[in-house]
Amino acid sequence: MPNVVTINSNAFISRFHVKPECKQQFAAAFDTLWRGAEGFMNEHCHFVFYGWDRTGRIFYAIESWKDENVTAALRQSDEFKSQVGTLMGYCDAPMEMELVAGIETDASVFTLYPQGESQVHPRGTNGLGAIFL
Repeated sequence: MPNVVTINSNAFISRFHVKPECKQQFAAAFDTLWRGAEGFMNEHCHFVFYGWDRTGRIFYAIESWKDENVTAALRQSDEFKSQVGTLMGYCDAPMEMELVAGIETDASVFTLYPQGESQVHPRGTNGLGAIFL
């Protein structure tokens, strides 16, 4: 069994504020997204968690990628832009993304992704994008 402790890389905690009337569409679109990338994520991630908060209104995506260059390349792909843009269209507030640096990493993730509006995430058809906290 691989080591479950990750201290040498960063993690992203994303919160999608899904419109209640769009929950099923959001869930179906997200299911298509992660299932289509499961092999890729198994190879390139330390861990991934997806789930709803207690209200069923906020969807969490928590990911720790092994290599920031792989993550950056993924975000540049047309498929990522299209699928995340679709997800944002089901939301009524920007996606909030909190960054955390592993205890044995430097703080470069915070410089790479400064607080404020994301420059690496697409906007949905409703104009909503992501913000880094």
